[in-house]
Amino acid sequence: MSNDMSKSIGGPLTTALETKTFSVTALLEAIRKGRVRIPHFQRRFRWDDEDRRLLFDSIQAGFPIGTLLLAQSAAPADRVVLGGFVAEVPPVENALWVVDGQQRLATLAMGLLDDRPGTYRPIYFDLDKAQFVLGTRRRAPAPHWVPTHVLASSALVNKWLRQAGISEELSDRADEISSRIREYSVPAYLVPTASEDDRVLREIFARVNRSKHALSSAEVFQALHSSLAGGKGPIDRVCEDVAQLGFGELDAKQVERAAMAVANLQPRGTLEDGLGKDVDVHALFARVSKALVRAVEFLVEDAGVPHISWMPYGGALASLARVFDLHSELHPRSRVLLVRWFWRGMLTGDHRTDNRTDGPKWSSIDGDEHATVQRLLRLLPKVTADDVPRELSAVSARSAQTKMELIALASLDPRMLTGNERGSPVPISSLIDDESAEFPVTIATTGKKTIATLLLHPRVSVEELVASAPPQPLLDSHGIDADAFAALVEDRVDAFVSLRAARLAAHLHAFLIAEAGLDAADHDRLPLDVYFEESA
Repeated sequence: MSNDMSKSIGGPLTTALETKTFSVTALLEAIRKGRVRIPHFQRRFRWDDEDRRLLFDSIQAGFPIGTLLLAQSAAPADRVVLGGFVAEVPPVENALWVVDGQQRLATLAMGLLDDRPGTYRPIYFDLDKAQFVLGTRRRAPAPHWVPTHVLASSALVNKWLRQAGISEELSDRADEISSRIREYSVPAYLVPTASEDDRVLREIFARVNRSKHALSSAEVFQALHSSLAGGKGPIDRVCEDVAQLGFGELDAKQVERAAMAVANLQPRGTLEDGLGKDVDVHALFARVSKALVRAVEFLVEDAGVPHISWMPYGGALASLARVFDLHSELHPRSRVLLVRWFWRGMLTGDHRTDNRTDGPKWSSIDGDEHATVQRLLRLLPKVTADDVPRELSAVSARSAQTKMELIALASLDPRMLTGNERGSPVPISSLIDDESAEFPVTIATTGKKTIATLLLHPRVSVEELVASAPPQPLLDSHGIDADAFAALVEDRVDAFVSLRAARLAAHLHAFLIAEAGLDAADHDRLPLDVYFEESA
């Protein structure tokens, strides 16, 4: 159907504005084939975990999720990044460039095309309660929770049901929700971009694009024109790719150093000087992007680091990029040992960015996965329990010790203590990225400022917290025991901080010993697969 908007904006601007609907299945197929494109000047993925869950919940409830605004134009072969979904795609004559709807399409791609949620919490459909729920990265889901990627096809659903051994009633519910998701219709405006006149797009934007995550009209113009004409350089594009994961924004120097490690250069010097004239820069940075995505997933899922700004020392990132470039799917035993390497290097400071220590690390990483991990471990100074902090330090934004303490606090899986979202996970990464948010929030001002005086929680007053009387499991997720909360209720702030500090210090010590594997053996005398066969 065509829409004539000439009367509303003062002249004949288009006769080809088309409206149509896409099923979710059709959108997924268009994404797979590279027809859906995100202009490189688009802002990064900004939705948090609850936004993503609510989209799936709205679809299964049959609620409208808004209209997409898509510009039709040719597109070259490229790397498509939608949230955590990444794919190399061929040239397309009638590509659909996303002007408005990036967050929704990225959420669908992340949830239905890939079973790796990246830094985001995985989403499941709870067959028992008939609702979408957020999982926890480091804990196994309930047996009746269906991963969203399974819902993308009836074949995947049937395979999952056979393996899960679900009752007939719940099996029928799984089939029903899968069909409902796949057949859900999403309306869209399709706008041709053959004309250089962008007034139609600005008018459409002004009328329909009003949500809190919306693009500005200037960004619409840039997405449709500037980005299609040129795009950004390879380092900036990798920064944007990784930023889609919700791990924060890497700076250009971090990406350049990762590229040097992936290219098997020495850390001294520059990337430009190290690369030869015949190097395919596009291919190299495609590898760097994929390696950094895997490295970020490892940091979040295995090492427990929720955001780049909380990395105690950033030097480990380039080494991890080289590891995951050569070994994209590490053996589970290797991942365990690499976590130990990560945390021991943080405790000793060996993961500072340093040419002297980075050179041997990069050189030790080769095509032999087992030997690579063993060599990395041997390069580190010996760490014992005496090297692990037993007390909380004074909070300092740049302190590696503070960052380790914040990660340890985040490992408690903090939950919302007040409001309508009470009990839901605190969106740590989103709050760190929100410059207007006070995060972590100060809950007590007395004596030395430590993490015992802070909450990993959106802004909340002591009065609100006391009045809401959170149940003990929610308080436990912030390292607050019953005695400490009672002290807070009674306005004994010093006692609250003292009691909480003791609990958090004990948790910090135990967390670091466990993550660094100080009580476990590292050296595997046998190949990895044999090791697991014998330990099974």
